[in-house]
Amino acid sequence: MNRHIGSPGAILLLESVAAAQACLRGAAPAPAPPVPVEPRAPRPLCPVDPPTAGALRIRPIPHESTASYLERLSTAYRTTTAHLLDGLGIALTHPGNNRGGPGGAELHLDAAAQHRLAAFARTPLDDLRRALPNLAAYRLSPDPRTSTRARTRRVAAAGEPPLPAGTWRRREPGEHPVLACPTCTLRHTRGATSRAHIHPPAHRVLCPLHRHWSLDPDHHLTTTALPELGRAHHEHQYLLRHPRAADATTWATAITTRWYDQQSVLATRWQHRLKRLADSNPHAAPAGKSWALYARGLITYPETIVLARTLATTRLPRRPRHDTNPCPHPAITALCRSTAHRLGIARLTPPPDDLWWTWIHHTTTPTTTHGRWTSR
Repeated sequence: MNRHIGSPGAILLLESVAAAQACLRGAAPAPAPPVPVEPRAPRPLCPVDPPTAGALRIRPIPHESTASYLERLSTAYRTTTAHLLDGLGIALTHPGNNRGGPGGAELHLDAAAQHRLAAFARTPLDDLRRALPNLAAYRLSPDPRTSTRARTRRVAAAGEPPLPAGTWRRREPGEHPVLACPTCTLRHTRGATSRAHIHPPAHRVLCPLHRHWSLDPDHHLTTTALPELGRAHHEHQYLLRHPRAADATTWATAITTRWYDQQSVLATRWQHRLKRLADSNPHAAPAGKSWALYARGLITYPETIVLARTLATTRLPRRPRHDTNPCPHPAITALCRSTAHRLGIARLTPPPDDLWWTWIHHTTTPTTTHGRWTSR
């Protein structure tokens, strides 16, 4: 029997009997030594998690504002922009700056938030940045009292990655987007909506297919009664190929705007065009604004493009540095005659203080050559 006492089964039986006797006597058994447990690593925050792809793919419209795209994206999921960004783990600063809708404020996202948005929208980030011109224009909020920024600072101090962030920025009056062509928006969104806001370049403000003019964030104008706008838009595309197109367009816009405000040149033509535009757009009557100022850029657009092509393709001779001859050079006289012919008027004689003469003096800069005018 003694040879079985040292067996493992006998030793376990003796320990169990001893523990039972100790419990009967009221003595507590000796506690077992604690098993060492390895500490669990903290779960990283959402910026390093694999981004989640959404169930829907909402394509951005070219030149669309970020706020407009996020509004369409949240509407497709039947939620709000704030709830959508919160679900994506994007922290917002200055949420009160989004008053006025997509036309009055813009949303800027940092790099991490852009990656999460692109993954959720199932669109490559490079394509999203090309379509949304203001997507990458992110600046961190300078307000140290913002709770979101304070939270981001605490998280960064703890050695963990910060949350993706975005901020609302109110737009200045000259930075507001315009209403995109409703028909094109319906076709692009497959009938989901006809309202979107875009930042079109100067040569894309007119939709040549549907004759829609992008004017402001709330109104759109149809130009079916003004076929000359379509021809000017077509000429504008060819003008962009010229190396001096940007400078010539800037000068031409300033010159025609001065002519329009002073009613010195082409006043009668522009008044008739303005009347046709107002009669064909009774629904877009500007509240508290004058039609004359409301549609100034549209009314002068054909003549602006004609003048811009003239300025871009004209090379005037330079005048000597000490030339004080007040008589116009024959080349300037020929330029005025040809410009009047292109504009469809009898002659072009603006006042002496007009920007037309300012451009001529700016172009014919003095040289060190004395004597007659020399060709550039």
